[in-house]
Amino acid sequence: MLTWDTRLESQVELNTTLFQTYVYLVKTGKPVGPRDLMRGANLSSPSVAYRNLQRLIELKYVARDDFGNYIVKQKVGMKGYVWIGKMLIPRFALFGLVFVGALIAEVAVLIPHLLVGSTIEGSFWLLTAVTVVSATIFLMEGLRFLGKTKSSSSNLLHG
Repeated sequence: MLTWDTRLESQVELNTTLFQTYVYLVKTGKPVGPRDLMRGANLSSPSVAYRNLQRLIELKYVARDDFGNYIVKQKVGMKGYVWIGKMLIPRFALFGLVFVGALIAEVAVLIPHLLVGSTIEGSFWLLTAVTVVSATIFLMEGLRFLGKTKSSSSNLLHG
């Protein structure tokens, strides 16, 4: 059974294709053969898929069933990411969404005051500005972090 976020004691460097292989297996959630993996994870050949599967077996993240297919043995935490079900989300993006939620609440309080024409304290405007800046920074970092993992090797598994 897959766990939400199993912590590992050692850090392991995953190259981009090994990372794609692992994430595809988690998202699929069922036994997969090397050719299906190659197509689904956009790998260059079945041999690359097979090598990645062997490496994941060595790391004890993947197991091979009696039919020669592979399935995730344990779902591990990824440095800078959070698993939500079968989706891998950058933590920065989650923080950005929290700030967007706070901004929506602030705007909901601000609109009635603006419609009635009542005064608004300067500290509330400052709070709103800080929330906008924080949401923007976290969302931009989340997008940058997501792009970084798609384009380069990363030290992603963490303990």
